[in-house]
Amino acid sequence: MNALKVVLLMVCVAAMSWGCEPQPDDLKLFDQFVVSTNRDANADFGSYLTYFMQSDTIGLVSNIPNDDTIIVGSYYARPVVNQVKSNLNARGYQSVDSDENPDLAVKAYVVKDLNIFQDYVYPPGYYYPGYGYYSYYYYPPYVQTYAYNTGVLVVEIIDLKNITPQNEVAVIWTAHLGDVFSSVDLVQQTIEAIDQAFQQSTYITRQ
Repeated sequence: MNALKVVLLMVCVAAMSWGCEPQPDDLKLFDQFVVSTNRDANADFGSYLTYFMQSDTIGLVSNIPNDDTIIVGSYYARPVVNQVKSNLNARGYQSVDSDENPDLAVKAYVVKDLNIFQDYVYPPGYYYPGYGYYSYYYYPPYVQTYAYNTGVLVVEIIDLKNITPQNEVAVIWTAHLGDVFSSVDLVQQTIEAIDQAFQQSTYITRQ
């Protein structure tokens, strides 16, 4: 009987613990970067040693003329560059200056797309009682305008070791990370997404 009481007590405590477990943050569940990577199947990543990547600078491709954004600058560019370099260094590659004939070039840039669309809204009408009949009244339609930004961080690895006689180079790896404009914690989520991109690209290694 004493053993049975102990078991029942343990079950009650466990049930109370489950009931007190906090609910996950909906924003954290919803706002996660989608990470996709693509590679050149003919590239031998073990044949490269050095790479060049500009410090504290990433590019911006936007469909808005003369666009400016906080995405580009020391607030965002520096953590992006540092995290990409950290992953490459951990895989055995060496960062060098552009005049040291690097095997690879690494680029990072944000593709920003501003979407604007309009919608006509027709409010419901109503009937108004008259003298033995009903009259129908309606409200005029109005226009609603919506605008939203979408943004993807793109990281590319470019082969500088095998430039063609026509001075053509090949992009041997690409990662798309985003949406950067709907993130709750932009820098932290970008860092985690960069790590995820390399985690799912185990072939990028000197080993």
